[in-house]
Amino acid sequence: MNSTVMVIAFCVFLYGDIFVTSLDTDTEDIGDPDSLSMPLITDKGAPLVAMLDTKSINRKMKIYIQKLMRDSVQNYEKEQTQRMFKTLLEGNSTVEFFRNISLQEITGVLKAKGQDHLINLFRNEGESKQVCGEIVKSNPKAKSGVFLIFPDKKTAVRVYCNMNTVHDGWTIIQRRIDGTVDFQRRLWKDYENGFGNPNGEYWIGNKHIHSLTSSGKYELKIDLTDLSNTKTYAMYATFVVGDAASKYKLIVGNYSGNAGDQMAYHNEMKFSTTDHDYDQYDSNSCVDTFGPWWHKNCCQSALNKELKNKLYWNGNTAKTSVMMIRKL
Repeated sequence: MNSTVMVIAFCVFLYGDIFVTSLDTDTEDIGDPDSLSMPLITDKGAPLVAMLDTKSINRKMKIYIQKLMRDSVQNYEKEQTQRMFKTLLEGNSTVEFFRNISLQEITGVLKAKGQDHLINLFRNEGESKQVCGEIVKSNPKAKSGVFLIFPDKKTAVRVYCNMNTVHDGWTIIQRRIDGTVDFQRRLWKDYENGFGNPNGEYWIGNKHIHSLTSSGKYELKIDLTDLSNTKTYAMYATFVVGDAASKYKLIVGNYSGNAGDQMAYHNEMKFSTTDHDYDQYDSNSCVDTFGPWWHKNCCQSALNKELKNKLYWNGNTAKTSVMMIRKL
């Protein structure tokens, strides 16, 4: 989720284009309207007198100078604005930039533009919440929706927060509901950084899952819906994803629920994608059939495969899945 695009797009959306107040464009001559008498000499040395009308000359010169000054001011404003954004972003000040904008002003403009659904992004009033649970603890009336969190305490990430539990919130790290987002053919960088839309289908990003689960003890909950619309769930009191050097190795355990424990098989496995295959299956790549996952030889669960071929949970099929985590 590119912060440069996010900042610039939001500023243009919020305040509109930058305009420079134009200089006075009145071209009426304010000088002496009289003609100017100028002595001239012919090629034979005979004196002549020429009468020049300076009014039109003055007008054209004023128009030219005004245009030149106006263009110069506009170019200066543009350069200063670009320099401001460059300095802002290079200094890791994107978050401070948002904090310095009045929350009341932002919400007012969003409402006026009919974008009420975006207000959730600013409900935590600029405070750097690391996870959804912290948001609902500071604001018990917070409703489920898309919020900004800071997994590594400095990088803003848009996620969907499930606030339906009492005084607690779950951070959604994966959601498959309608097949609108391609999970099967995504590459390593996609799964590392995250992709999709938090309002619909998305993967938060392995590096963000690592930042969260390495900052304390987390539990994982997986909600599944099968083809007959039966809902089941699997809970894991232990859930950790390693760093990039470990290839985002999975540590998972302490199961409870009614969906069956299909994650234990994948414990201590590295994450695999089409361009980074770390499974233990020699004949082929598990990703080709089951999609990116913590594959072993291949899998007992695969929730990132093509949705049209149904999600896999140890021989059972599911049409939707939601993976969410909560700090204990």
